[in-house]
Parts: sequence; C-alpha cells; structure tokens
Amino acid sequence: MGPFYVAVDLTRRCNLQCPDCQYHSPFLNKQPSNDERIVDIPVHSFEKLCSEIKTMGTTSLILTGEGEPFLHPRMFDLISVAKKAGFSIILFTNGTLLNKNSIQSLLDSRLDVLKVSLWASSAEEYKKNYPGAKSDNFERIMDGLKLLNDFKVEKNIKFPDVVLHQPITRQNFKNINLRIALAEKTGCSALSFSPTWSWRGESTPSPDEMKQLYVLLTRLKRQLDSFSLKHNISQTLSRYKIGEAVWEKLPCYIAWYHTRIRVNGNVLPCQRCDFPMGNINENSFNEIWNGSMYRSFRKKTLTRKGLASMGEYCDCRFCCYAGDNMNIHRLFRWISPFVPWTRRH
Repeated sequence: MGPFYVAVDLTRRCNLQCPDCQYHSPFLNKQPSNDERIVDIPVHSFEKLCSEIKTMGTTSLILTGEGEPFLHPRMFDLISVAKKAGFSIILFTNGTLLNKNSIQSLLDSRLDVLKVSLWASSAEEYKKNYPGAKSDNFERIMDGLKLLNDFKVEKNIKFPDVVLHQPITRQNFKNINLRIALAEKTGCSALSFSPTWSWRGESTPSPDEMKQLYVLLTRLKRQLDSFSLKHNISQTLSRYKIGEAVWEKLPCYIAWYHTRIRVNGNVLPCQRCDFPMGNINENSFNEIWNGSMYRSFRKKTLTRKGLASMGEYCDCRFCCYAGDNMNIHRLFRWISPFVPWTRRH
C-alpha cells in the first residue's frame, strides 16, 4: 500500500509575499538553494508520479506548493492528468487569480475541492496581513468567488466545493465571526481554520489572546452548526489544546499515510519536514516509499526521543496532521508489538 493522500508542489512562483510565509516572506531573508532553479514541476514527472501511486492505492491528491498553483503554466493539464487517473483533487490557492477564464477552466477540469486561503476578513484587514499587496486584492478575491458560484448555479454544477480557509493569527482572530458573512456572500460550502506558527514570532496569539480565541471559536461553531455550514472548528480547538510541543504528546504516523512531492522531485514526509526520502526522478515512488530512508524515519518518529532528534529538519509546531495522528493512535497504540506512547522513552 502507498500513502492515502499525496501533496504535490506545483510551483515556486508566487504573486504575494505573506509576512509569515517560509518561502516568500520579505522579512525572513531566506537564501535560495541550488535546486530552486527548478521552478515548476514538469508534466512528465507528474504523469509518472500519478501512474505509480495509483497502482499503490492512493486515492487523493492535494495540489499546493511553495507558491501559487495558478501560476504553473500548465496547471489545468496537470489536473486533467490526475482526474484521468481517477484521483480526488484538492487545489489550494490564494484566490487572486480567479477570473472568468480560469473559472471556466476549473469547471471544465472537474476539480473536486478548491480551498482558498485568505488571512483577512475585510479589505482593511487584508492590507494589514498582506503588506505590499495590491490594495484591491480582497475585492478581487470576493468577486472571483462570487463569479465561480454564479457559474456553478447557471450550469447546475455541484463541483468544485469551495472552502474558505483562514490561518489564524493575532492580527486577524478578533474578526473571525465575519467569516460567516463572507461564506454566504461568496457561496462557499465550508469554512476551515488552522493555527499559524510564526516564523518571525509575531503572529501567534498570546496566552490572554488565546483565551479570547477559544471563546470566539466556540461561539462561531454554534452559529455554523445552526446554519448547517461545514467547518473544522473542533479539530482546530484540538490542535490548540495539544499546543506547539506536539512531539511530547503524540507519536507521528505521517510517514505511513501521507507524503509530499516538491517541484524538483524530492519526496518529503510532510509539509513541515525538509528531510528527503528520495527523488522520483531517480527512483520509482514504490522504491522510495518502501526504502530504507522511509523505514528508518517511521521507526524514529514513533518515539519522543526520535521525534525530538528530528527537530533540525521538522517543524512540528501546531502540527496540521495532529488530528489524523490522534485518530490512528487511538487504535494503533494497542496493537502488538508497539508499546503505548506514554511508556516510550
């Protein structure tokens, strides 16, 4: 068996410089590496990957990346390849490039889910969270989402489902209740949220702000439930409850059910772990998935000591896979020959 779902980076290109982005933030002074000359994932590499992981039982692809996927010059060709192979596809975007032509192409591609990451709930808040971005970006995103919904209604098309996603920061959490109005205004089918780890140390809510956030999220959950609007607030609250030091409370099973493919072909365990397991341009994915690097990583991340030793390569703060790891651990910890996590050292 291969991974249940695979995240594929499409491109390093981006039209924004989000302050807390580990790839494009103007505040981090990140030095480019030699392999960053490869900007977009080649179509032939993507085709080869889809063919290989389909035979291994993978069912879902998440198309994302170090940049904005819509800037890949052949993004819709890649979606077509994946759909022909029978994958369910989630596409992440910042929403700024939604227009009549790109929306028509999205509908033609039969994309399953479009997830729009938006760090602001108003035009004023957008300026604060996206310094240097075009001042009309917020309205452009709203107009694009409304146009997409209008097209779906006109053509009587259900997909793609549109999820409005908010990475939560201390700069935007107080207006989190405005998300309901945005979802209704744009025809989104779900809202999602996630804690944000701050590369600059300026975006994570303080302990007092965290108390306010809990109240706001709990109140928002009741409202969304009454509207029958799908959301992930329970999972978000759980991630905050686990906290930043997730490696002290949970083993990591990520390398058993998920993988990430970078544009240069490197295979990584997840979005937060820069520890290559191999490269799809040099070996088959099957060889990498069942190879010695992956086997060693799986064994190491089942213990606190092993997870702590990976701190140089993996940033597990507010782990976005904590929910999946918790669900697996509820059963897996009882299966011989594994020892319950609380007794591991």
